[in-house]
Amino acid sequence: MSARAVGAPVPTERPGPDGSALIRFRHVFKIYRVADTGVVALGGVDFDIAEGEFVAIVGPSGSGKSTILNMIGGLDRATAGIVEVEGRDLGRLEEDELTDYRRERVGFVWQGTARNLVPYLNVVENVKLPTTASGSRVPAARRTPGELLEVVGLPHRGKHRPGQLSGGEQQRVAVAVALSNVPKILLADEPTAELDSESAALVLEAFRSVNHEFGVTIVMVTHDLLAAKQAGRQLRLRDGQLLVEGKPMESLGSDGRARLPDEAVDALAGQDLEVEVRDGEVRIRRRGEGGLVGE
Repeated sequence: MSARAVGAPVPTERPGPDGSALIRFRHVFKIYRVADTGVVALGGVDFDIAEGEFVAIVGPSGSGKSTILNMIGGLDRATAGIVEVEGRDLGRLEEDELTDYRRERVGFVWQGTARNLVPYLNVVENVKLPTTASGSRVPAARRTPGELLEVVGLPHRGKHRPGQLSGGEQQRVAVAVALSNVPKILLADEPTAELDSESAALVLEAFRSVNHEFGVTIVMVTHDLLAAKQAGRQLRLRDGQLLVEGKPMESLGSDGRARLPDEAVDALAGQDLEVEVRDGEVRIRRRGEGGLVGE
């Protein structure tokens, strides 16, 4: 985690083994029109995500994190800049090409459990549904519903309907559904927001298992710092701008102490600093200055 002022552009590149990135944002802006006013959702965002990463995009409501997810998923287009996936500029694709892209390359897990599953189908039927809709387009390498349910820890729930499952179980089934077409990318929008801590932990364990077992790239947006800690990397947003990349400070125990990453300690060494705790974040500034040094 390097020291940066608020609003400073943050290049966060993670090239793959061949030097390329699976997902690439280059100076991406998104402006929504509300009556005669333009609302800036993203203000020039740059980052790379390599194949096989588990990345959390963290920020408060309105920070732009869901806008990024929708752009990766081909559900929204940038106002300016380039969004590339597997070397393809999504902004240049026709609508039918975007439909194929969403069906074949991306899996979605949404916040509301009702949005992920068909209530009158049982669990196995829900997991089969995307492959039935895709027909011959489904890769031969796809896993069976039983294999997918095994990975998310629910092999015994195949004959149950969603209404017979807990919220956490429904979200884990949603992960299996999202994987049934063998997507390259799994996108999750606040997947633990409606769950208790125990259920949320099981859902996040399912994501880690999927990432490890299948090598699928996972991009999860969340405002929950505890959930974000389960990812391998974090991108932090505020007011449509990327602030800093890194992992949160590690807690050392019940005495309230915390440990900064080594690179942050090096960046801050020898400076006169002040600390502020606000909105679940620890903010470190040079004394007498308003600029954020690190989080």
